[in-house]
Amino acid sequence: MRGYKDTQTTTGFPPMPRHFKKCLLAQIVGGTLVLYIYYTLNGGFIPKFLVPRLPYFNVGPDIGCLLFFDVDNDASKIRWERQANSRQAVKDAMNNEKVHMISGDIILKGQGTKSQALIPVMAKPPETTSDITLKEWLQEVRFGKKGIRLHIHSPEALDISLQVLNDFNKQNPMKFPVWIHADVLQGPHGEEPIIDIQRFVRTQQRLFPKCTLSFGWTTGTHTDLSQSAYTWESVWDMLNLVQEFDFQDQLIVFQARLSLVHNSIPQLKWLCDNVKSSSLMIWHEDGDIVVSEDVMYVSYRFPPQGVYFDLNHDRFQLLLDQYRHFSRDKVSHHVLMRDERVFKPDGWWKMGFHRQKNSVLASTEGIILATPIVYLTSKSKYMPTSEIYIQGRITFFNRDNRESESHVTGLNIYVRPTEYERFDNIVGIRCFIGVGGEIEVTGSNLPDNIENFRKAARVTPTHTNCYRFKIVDDRTQIFFWITSLHDCTTLESVAEPESSTPLLTVPIPNSLFSKELRPFILKMEDVKRQVLIDELSIKHK
Repeated sequence: MRGYKDTQTTTGFPPMPRHFKKCLLAQIVGGTLVLYIYYTLNGGFIPKFLVPRLPYFNVGPDIGCLLFFDVDNDASKIRWERQANSRQAVKDAMNNEKVHMISGDIILKGQGTKSQALIPVMAKPPETTSDITLKEWLQEVRFGKKGIRLHIHSPEALDISLQVLNDFNKQNPMKFPVWIHADVLQGPHGEEPIIDIQRFVRTQQRLFPKCTLSFGWTTGTHTDLSQSAYTWESVWDMLNLVQEFDFQDQLIVFQARLSLVHNSIPQLKWLCDNVKSSSLMIWHEDGDIVVSEDVMYVSYRFPPQGVYFDLNHDRFQLLLDQYRHFSRDKVSHHVLMRDERVFKPDGWWKMGFHRQKNSVLASTEGIILATPIVYLTSKSKYMPTSEIYIQGRITFFNRDNRESESHVTGLNIYVRPTEYERFDNIVGIRCFIGVGGEIEVTGSNLPDNIENFRKAARVTPTHTNCYRFKIVDDRTQIFFWITSLHDCTTLESVAEPESSTPLLTVPIPNSLFSKELRPFILKMEDVKRQVLIDELSIKHK
């Protein structure tokens, strides 16, 4: 048609407006500039925090086992060859396709004898020598696709062994996982450790900083291990030791003996929950009598990526292989009973100066309040009713070796609090459990126009410093149950019977009643004790 101008391009699309071209060009230039700045500052396109954890980038002795080995992120699939302390043993382990990690023990040649020399060899006390040195042992594993774990048994061998590792790694870069282990704390029935953790860590950070650090407790044998455990005190000691050093993202493993975990899972889980980038290693001592349920108990409480097993026992390994992901069906009924009382951190606010180091240490297994300047407040709020009650179990610690004060040193549990923004001025009804068994219900910072009330009693404390409590506020009265427990560590202690009669029944003034919903609050009274609170829950009848 005459006078018609074709505005279509050869591609069939109308031309882009001029302002759109400018906008697109600005976006391309801006995006390129952002990528250039990111690449320059980061040193590459892969984020720095991912580089050490990717198996194909910068692999070194600090690589995690779950990244290095194809085991579906399941640590129970890692197979171990323990005490490969001879030439033949390490060669056999290297040729065994089922083995992922090879363990060796280090002492000095002639350890403890007149012929002791400054040559690290592969042997475990009481042996004093070996047919292979550490340097020769490393030569055997350098070209394989297996990781290694080295247990240092002698303080005299510490510096020279890590120097050998350092020198060897410079000449033959280790592109596989390397674990360095030492027993640094006294554990159940164990002797005083001969390796000092501060010297151990400082030497490791100076001579061989890139590795997985493994810490354990010394242990011993006993005719009956059913009552033994890694205590709350021992795992707290381990936490304090680890926190003295700036490990950043270094992988840390805590090692525990299988025959001692029956009564220790809450403690070990609490420890791992409070140490960043940490895992648990369960090892089995030959000759120990172990209940198969304990293997399942560990599997049930820890995620697949959170616990390794060096069992050296076909029956236990078969149990893991078959039921690792169905462990709930194989645990003791006491484990399931404890599930009903498990602490739920998401249901509570941490108030006060809780950011102060170690002032509050929480896990699903329990929570520790270490100072009165922090306290717990339930996120949910309640009206006084006989249908709702708070219950739990508490254990007092005397970490600072201080004398307690009667009717002062203990735990406060507040109901119907009207003011609680300040830790030193909580207004409400105070239910107190003292270290010495003192029990009290009274008003806390109440206005002068409210009738004063107070009622007290006492239970006989036990050597465990442990109590189970239950509190019901039915609007007109406070019912306070308290039981002094002889056992708070064993798994079976979860089934302690509850008294049918409250120790205290305290009438509450009508002027205190309000239709507003109120939380529950838990707070230590003074600095002379610390308290572990487990099995804490708010129940509805």
